[in-house]
Amino acid sequence: MRADPGVARSRPGFTLVELLVVATVITTLAVLAMAAFGPMRTVAQSAYCAGSLRQLGIATSMYLGDHRNIFFPYKIASPSGVLWYFGFETSSSLSEPEGERSVDVTQSPLYPYVNQVSGVEVCPSFPYGMAIWKPKYQGASWGYGYNPFLSNESILTLRPSLVILFGDCAQVNTFQAPASPSHPMLEEFYVIEDTYTTAHFRHGTHANMLFLDGHVEGMPMYPGTLDTRLPVANVGRITPVGSMQYLQ
Repeated sequence: MRADPGVARSRPGFTLVELLVVATVITTLAVLAMAAFGPMRTVAQSAYCAGSLRQLGIATSMYLGDHRNIFFPYKIASPSGVLWYFGFETSSSLSEPEGERSVDVTQSPLYPYVNQVSGVEVCPSFPYGMAIWKPKYQGASWGYGYNPFLSNESILTLRPSLVILFGDCAQVNTFQAPASPSHPMLEEFYVIEDTYTTAHFRHGTHANMLFLDGHVEGMPMYPGTLDTRLPVANVGRITPVGSMQYLQ
């Protein structure tokens, strides 16, 4: 049968209740997606960081091969400035306020080797640009701390699977402007050792540590070592104060 062309056909529309139901479903799905995205991003950043640390391990292995298996020093001071393991800072730069200082990374003992493995500078989980961040140099400079007890030591005398080479590090600063005791801030820090509270648990509840044999472990904070001056920063230790475990 053919419809009467003179009769207009109406199409049923959405009722208000149906629209509200659809909106609720969409909102719920969006919330669930966002909730899932946060942990996924944390896992992805931790994996990226672990890969960067492994690259640093490869760069260090190449350096050792060219330097009789002797590790580079943590720093060398001279009248012209300080050669850190991550770059050279002139004496004039040392006198500048933090945040305005500069470091020449091309003079780092690791620089030629880091370049060969595509370059590694910072960790994606470090909160650069956030209100709690206090820059030490002009912009981001380095996201990892070095085990200074390796300086000038031979890898042949060590237990590679038990000794840390690099790890996630940071420091709570309360003594250099714009930080103060009433306004603690987080800054990059370049050493992990037996007394400082500098392990940075930036990947959820753990800090990535690279061992001499090339493996990376996500290590939890040792109980009672959280730096309570800025607890949101999650800076602490992986061992008790004074422990040399993982360092020699």
